[in-house]
Amino acid sequence: MAYWKPLTVLRKNVKQSRNDFCRILFLMDLYNNSMNKKIRIVLFLLLSALAVQGQSVKSILKDGDKKYQAKEYENALKIYEEGTNVHPNNALLNFKTGLTYLSLPRKSESLRYLQKAFTIDPNVDNNIYYYLGMSYQSNRQYEKALEFFSEAKKRNKEITEQVDKKIRQSQFADSLTRIPSNVVVENIGNEINSSFHEYSPLVSADGNTMIFTSNRPDAQVAGKEIQNYEDIYISKRNGGIWSLPKKISANINIKFNDAAAFLSADGKTLVLYYEYGGGDIYTSTLNGDEWTKPVALNANINTPLFWEASGFLTSDGRKLYFTSNKPGGMGNVDIYVSEMEQTGDWGKAENLGPVINTSGREDSPALDPDGTTLYFSSDGHPNMGGTDIFKSELKDGKWQKPVNLGYPINSVEDDSFFAITADRRRAYFSTMREEGNAEIYTLTFVEPQLSVSDVIAPGLQADTTSIVVDKPVVVAATIPPPVSRNITRESPSKNIVEVVPEKKLQEQPSKPVPIGAKRFLFFGIGKEDLTAESTSKLAEITDQLAQDPTAKILIEGHTDNTGSAILNMALSVKRANAVAKYLTQQGIDPNRLSLKAYGATRPLVSNDDEKEGREINRRIELSFIN
Repeated sequence: MAYWKPLTVLRKNVKQSRNDFCRILFLMDLYNNSMNKKIRIVLFLLLSALAVQGQSVKSILKDGDKKYQAKEYENALKIYEEGTNVHPNNALLNFKTGLTYLSLPRKSESLRYLQKAFTIDPNVDNNIYYYLGMSYQSNRQYEKALEFFSEAKKRNKEITEQVDKKIRQSQFADSLTRIPSNVVVENIGNEINSSFHEYSPLVSADGNTMIFTSNRPDAQVAGKEIQNYEDIYISKRNGGIWSLPKKISANINIKFNDAAAFLSADGKTLVLYYEYGGGDIYTSTLNGDEWTKPVALNANINTPLFWEASGFLTSDGRKLYFTSNKPGGMGNVDIYVSEMEQTGDWGKAENLGPVINTSGREDSPALDPDGTTLYFSSDGHPNMGGTDIFKSELKDGKWQKPVNLGYPINSVEDDSFFAITADRRRAYFSTMREEGNAEIYTLTFVEPQLSVSDVIAPGLQADTTSIVVDKPVVVAATIPPPVSRNITRESPSKNIVEVVPEKKLQEQPSKPVPIGAKRFLFFGIGKEDLTAESTSKLAEITDQLAQDPTAKILIEGHTDNTGSAILNMALSVKRANAVAKYLTQQGIDPNRLSLKAYGATRPLVSNDDEKEGREINRRIELSFIN
């Protein structure tokens, strides 16, 4: 009779008031007599909440610590967070909540709890400076991270080595984010990604078949608490839309973890990982419409009791690159290569050596179509945090020093499983970003001769020819110099009007708008999503357009100067598209919309600082025109 537990906790831990005690009894009686499942759930939550309210801080910490020490982090987090709701100003509860978030994929959410704990009691924990540094790092506030890491070293010499590693990561991440790579990175979308982990995307040569790995709930096995087993899924693309993923085959998906590693160009050979013998590599082939039972590779590849996972076959099928943590390597997990012998079996594997492998973890090897560039993930080479994606060129039979692919491909979390397309224009990879779980992303390489319209699909319910790039895109690695805060702009009447914003541009109240009037919408850093405030303003504009059927509107997209020129141009296009899409969804004729994108080329105020500069330049300008 589990519903008696809250009452037992109350009796044991607190002196509950008479009124609260009566409320508990009343709710328990309702729970016991209710036949409605939803009502029973709500009542149980109410009972649990009241039980937590009655618990002392000591009792909450004891329960949470027990779960945390057992590495049941989600359960520990639930206990700690409920405790902070009841005791919001307890430094230790806030600290424990933040610390638990650092043990989960959602590390960035740790900051508000750790900051509060530090404000209440700077001595709440001996290593509070180190944990705050990690939290700032996860939130990409690298200068603050370095400040706290430096202080952590002074206060605790025993953690110098790990703090120094974090300092190197933060310095490296700060430098990479200042000069982004010329790529456009986008989440592949909810057709493929879920609220669970998706990784290791494998795409056929024609781009219309994707095989990937996920631990989504339909892969759950009874007896494995909280965490689901991983299975291999397949999706087909038709008309640019990925189909609902399904398990690839009953012949392949097993009771325990299985994961996709490599798909041949013709889509008929699959290299995969099975959780047998410590973890081994298998292959399966497509026979008609069905995949064959996977077959384990020989003892030159798979070793008893050790872990072999990622595998990649060269285009001629003669070489296999794979990862293993078997003895004799350079460190944690290394990349090896084996060549097929005349007998048709795999020969002795060779370690790729210290140029590629480190004392850390090297994983997910993949080659470009010519086999001359190796892509892999590593936490041993200089990185932003977690594992980053690197590439190495093959010259004169030797792999060259790996190069970090940079930001925004890499992040402070784990980035891996890079798969480049046959034309080298696009790639797929898995990463952990704001979502808090591994998701599949796409990237498009941008070359100087390409226009932004070649890269960004408008996704717009208006005439796509209305997208106008103000001038040819020039890829620049340097940030443009700031402009003066006091700027002049030309009005429709050709009069020069001086614009001197204060804290933020103020938008005019809703009323019939004369031709030439402007409205402004603002955006978060790197964001194209419309805020509630923006949609409210657009609703007013929709009404005004409805009142005057002859009026049209010009939508101009702008960004601040953070990032490369091509990325800023792409982002300004996305912002303009988001506004145009909203207006067309409200019934506005697409022919009444004109779009322009300027990137960072037309700042309204100086980009010197955030609050009175870059924040204002991340905008859409809407002008009513004839």
